Amino acid sequence: MFRHPRRFFLLSLCLLLAGCGGSGIVTVSGTLTYKGKPVTNAFINFVPADGGRPSMGETDASGKFTLTYDPQTKGAKTGSHKVFVTHNAAADAGKPGAIPGMPSVMSVDQRELFRKYGGDNSKVVVEITQAEGNLELKWD
Repeated sequence: MFRHPRRFFLLSLCLLLAGCGGSGIVTVSGTLTYKGKPVTNAFINFVPADGGRPSMGETDASGKFTLTYDPQTKGAKTGSHKVFVTHNAAADAGKPGAIPGMPSVMSVDQRELFRKYGGDNSKVVVEITQAEGNLELKWD
C-alpha cells in the first residue's frame, strides 16, 4: 500500500503541521488609560470583526490587562476587533466602605468612560497582528 513510507511520513507531517500551526491567537496585554489616568475595575472586550470568539481582560489598579481567549489560552485572534469596556462592579464590592447589594460609586470620569466606550457606543477598532505584544490604549 505504501511503497514510499518516507514520502508518506513527510506528507503526514506536513498535513499535521498545517492543521495545528498558525492558530491565529497571539498574546495581548496592555494598559488602558482615560484622560491620562489608569482605568481600574473594568473589563475590556475585544470582539473580532469577522464574528469569531471574543477575548476579554480585566484591568488592575494600574490599568494593566491581559486578554484571555478561552480558559486555557491567553491572547486574542489576529485581525480587526471592536473594543469596548464594561464596569467590573464585583471588584468595587470588595472595597472598604462598599455596601453589599448597593451599586458602586463611580467618578464622573468613570461614568463618562463607560457611557462613551461601553458596548455599542464604542467606535474603537484595534488591529491585532502576529507580532502583538503590549497595547497602550489611551482614551480621552
